[in-house]
Amino acid sequence: MPSHMSPVEKPSPKGGKGPLIAVIVLVTVVVLLGGAYVAGALAFNQYFMPGTTLDGEDVSMRTVSDVAAEKSRELDDYQLHVSGNGIDLTITPADIDLTCDGEAYAQSAIESVNTWAWPLEIAQQRNLTSEASISYDREKIAALIEPVVEQGKQAVDATGGIGISYDAEQGTFKLADGVIAQHINVDAVVERIAQAIEARETELTLGVETLDVGDSIENAVTKANSYLSAIPTLNLAGEEVYDLTSEMVAGWVVIGEDMSVSLNQDAITEWCKGELSDLTDTAGTERTYTRPDGKTFTVSDSMTNVYGRSSYGWIIDGTATAEQIVAALESGTATTIDIPTIQTAAQINPGGQDWGERYIDVDLTEQHARYYDNGELIWEADITSGMPGQGTGGETPTGVWTVDSVKSAATDGDINLKGPIDPATGQPEWDSHVDFWVGFVGNGGSRNGNLIGFHNAPWQYQPFGGDTYLYNGSHGCVRLSYDSGQALYKVAQKGDAVVVHK
Repeated sequence: MPSHMSPVEKPSPKGGKGPLIAVIVLVTVVVLLGGAYVAGALAFNQYFMPGTTLDGEDVSMRTVSDVAAEKSRELDDYQLHVSGNGIDLTITPADIDLTCDGEAYAQSAIESVNTWAWPLEIAQQRNLTSEASISYDREKIAALIEPVVEQGKQAVDATGGIGISYDAEQGTFKLADGVIAQHINVDAVVERIAQAIEARETELTLGVETLDVGDSIENAVTKANSYLSAIPTLNLAGEEVYDLTSEMVAGWVVIGEDMSVSLNQDAITEWCKGELSDLTDTAGTERTYTRPDGKTFTVSDSMTNVYGRSSYGWIIDGTATAEQIVAALESGTATTIDIPTIQTAAQINPGGQDWGERYIDVDLTEQHARYYDNGELIWEADITSGMPGQGTGGETPTGVWTVDSVKSAATDGDINLKGPIDPATGQPEWDSHVDFWVGFVGNGGSRNGNLIGFHNAPWQYQPFGGDTYLYNGSHGCVRLSYDSGQALYKVAQKGDAVVVHK
């Protein structure tokens, strides 16, 4: 063998470099794809994928920071107008430190998408929703409301109101804004404002839910107005005599601090006995009429009348009328009231003749009496009336009276007319016997100085009529001759009016 031999070179396997290159290429591709995948996932953590809407707005390929900034600016121009219960104010973000957390809003939305699945998601459509939390200072909201409450309290001090007033123009009770503010529950108002802001409302009208008195004040208004819807028609003998107004009834409504609603029955009774009675009552009032002979007279009670109010005419029962008005108003339904009466007349004719067509007319000036029946003269006679200046008794009382007693000695026994007791003697001042008596003052009672009637006067020798009454007049009665007294007795009827005038 040769002493020096070259190393034997082993040949490379056939194709040995190919698999390595393939591996390298594969790894490179994987690395590149992985990098692209990761890069995409990282990118879509900052950008919204194509085809994405957030709460209805297209945010495709917009950055989270851009969407967040836009959301944060959303409340910059926001305003809330609050009204009702005496409040009228507009709240701006600056007033209550109102802000919107746009960053959390946008971040919450982006996190709802699986960005690591972006290769599958990128071609899809997404409709995202998110809640944008807002913050504000409740104490600053309360600070806006508290002055209104204080103003309401001052209004109460000034007006004495409780939050409900009568609107004369509308004819109804209503909540009075200027006063009702005293009942505001500040915490309740703050909560309602907070709810409105959360809902992005721009108008908020406060109701009874923000009042300390709750719906009791609203119920009180309803109750008060129910009285106004039940105003009755007031009739007398079938004729309407008074038109009650809403304003009058409103004046009778009492609303307590506890929001209780009632009627002031004492005030209603006072009105019935006062104004209504003045309008409807005619007994004792001045009345003008025309006698069938064409002469017109005005009859009224004597200014010095010691006999009291003349008896004929309307007299309503004020107490009973008030009770019916209260019952009608509380019923809630408009009704008609026939006014209860203590005494009636033949017709309703305030200021005029309310007696019937059958009556005795006593003319003190003429010293003559006439009895009419439907315009026909059925009796007349000269008379001697009461002598002026006699004190008790004296002149025959003027006014409209009623025949209450018709007697004759022949059928009814002795008719003994006695005067008042003389304190010095203990005996009647006079004691007279007559044959005929037609009484019209005193209701038929025993003679006590206040009993007046027509009667014959056996003791009078002077002629009847003329000026005899001036020097030989009666103590108030209407004296007649025997024949005239007898004729009157035959035609007189209880209940007929007696009109005495000058």
